Amino acid sequence: MIVGILVLCNLPDHSVCWGIPPPGRFVEYIQISSFFISLTLAYMITYSALEADSPSLVIVTTIANAGQNGLDKKKFDELMNDNILVNPRIRDLLLNKMVEMDEDRYVLTPKGALFARIFIIYREMMNVSRKGG
Repeated sequence: MIVGILVLCNLPDHSVCWGIPPPGRFVEYIQISSFFISLTLAYMITYSALEADSPSLVIVTTIANAGQNGLDKKKFDELMNDNILVNPRIRDLLLNKMVEMDEDRYVLTPKGALFARIFIIYREMMNVSRKGG
């Protein structure tokens, strides 16, 4: 962001890129910085969702791969286990240091608690119960 702002500051006033002149006032640089920071934070939040397939996506894909005849419930229960739905997410939380092992218990780290707090605040703002996905 800083390099981009410095480049914009050094552009001649008469230059135009894609029909847009460079910022001329300090307020415009603040707006560009706010936009950049917003995109960066949105990326940080959504990356974890894109990092691994969601359980819903895994379920739908598995059923879709079964074809026209569908998927037998017993076979479905065999395929959808903790190794597919839960363990990869726990591994990611441990790897990203959001959770740590304390003997035989998972404990949130300060980083994990902060990350969880973002979603808790969002759910409170949306007036959604704490249960659910």
